[in-house]
Amino acid sequence: MADFIFRFRSTDALLGSRAELERQEIYFAPPKQLNDPLEGYKDLFWRGDAIVWKNFLRHYVLCLMQVILLTLEQGEGYQITEDTLPVKMIDDDLCQAVRKIFDTVCERIFSDHELALLPELLEQRISPIRRNELLSLLWPIHFHLFKLVCITLQPEMPFHPLDAIFRERDDRPLRLAESFAALNEWDAEHADKPDIVEAMTAKSVSAIEQTTFIHDYSGASQKYGPAWKVIASTFPEVYLNSLENLLFGDWYTACFVADPTQASMWGHYGDSHRGVCLKFRIATLPSGEQALSLNRQTAISGTVQGTKRITERIYEYSPQPLQEVRYADRYGEVDFFGSLGTLIPRQRAFWFRGGDGALSATGKELVWETEEWRKRYWDTFHRAVTTKLSDWQHEREYRITLQSWLADLSIPSERTLRYRFEDLRGIIFGIKTTVEDKAAIVRIVQTKCNEIGRADFEFYQAYYSRLAGRVEATAWDLVKFR
Repeated sequence: MADFIFRFRSTDALLGSRAELERQEIYFAPPKQLNDPLEGYKDLFWRGDAIVWKNFLRHYVLCLMQVILLTLEQGEGYQITEDTLPVKMIDDDLCQAVRKIFDTVCERIFSDHELALLPELLEQRISPIRRNELLSLLWPIHFHLFKLVCITLQPEMPFHPLDAIFRERDDRPLRLAESFAALNEWDAEHADKPDIVEAMTAKSVSAIEQTTFIHDYSGASQKYGPAWKVIASTFPEVYLNSLENLLFGDWYTACFVADPTQASMWGHYGDSHRGVCLKFRIATLPSGEQALSLNRQTAISGTVQGTKRITERIYEYSPQPLQEVRYADRYGEVDFFGSLGTLIPRQRAFWFRGGDGALSATGKELVWETEEWRKRYWDTFHRAVTTKLSDWQHEREYRITLQSWLADLSIPSERTLRYRFEDLRGIIFGIKTTVEDKAAIVRIVQTKCNEIGRADFEFYQAYYSRLAGRVEATAWDLVKFR
């Protein structure tokens, strides 16, 4: 990367309600606001011993029981989504009465002659278990678990028609031992095709998703309201998706590019060539990383005045490293049980200790927070947030990423950071940027330059070069400030 980095912006962002140019601000967006629907995608796999698998099932049942209780309490309009599912809850968070019900549900589950085998069967899988395989397992056992939860909640919960429907269903054998034996046999026979089980289970998942869609389309699944619809059909999928909230925490990013003359980039990010491209000067750190200096919270200071404690946030300009986006044919794998880095000690105990207090071999490094685990964990995070498919490689993107540590970055103002005006070296106008917008931008820049006596600000105009056959930018040599 050269000494400069570029950032496309619409004139509305620069001059409108955000007034980013006047305020010298850079907005950090959550993944959901970025244009790549697979932003931050993690190719999760599950591999662990019987302790973590038993706790995985206990956690699934805990979440299922909680949403049933919340639906009964708040009504059929209650929304069950990946963000509202209480995946950070553990059994210690329950009140005494509900905790007793939960313990009873778990006793009944692991007293079932088939379900009791499941943790050991999952432990013995030859290959890592991927999303489709796990989802194809959760769907059939979900109805057994739902039934056990409802039976245990009686008479504490009101009787519900959906409960009656599931109780009237015949309990067909799950045949888990036979199914897992077949999976391991396929893996052994096709060692040269490590994704064969994933491909096969993907077909099962697709069939279930289509069936669910047909029920939705016909209106059959809407009879009891949206919450009961999720509980009865899509809960396993919602649960698996929500588990990502346990891995790395929230993150936000600001995107930059190395090349400001890509026509497609102007079309996508430069408001169809009506916007601008900002040119920033960057610094090289002693580590060799390149960075842009931004004003962000670096500490919290507390003082006592009389009987009150006054807390003050300390903001400073500090170099924020620019990470180069890597373009690959597939996303990196993420070990679920090895990446539960957001858990506090008592939550780790829920996931990684057995009923007798024994520590899972799967979770030893994470519970002890070894140096090797920490390095692997953060390498995995940075790879996940800076990897995109090869289809995007024309962007030559760089990004700065923020995570919530001192500040609550869920608040947009806390993730809108100020840059130094001297680091903004120039602005490139798009081919269709209006004269009015150009004039408004130049006035703001002129005012800022006059305040500090700066005369080296650069303006450029993007245009189509017939000779080069591409978009280029020419300097506005006549627009100068003295």
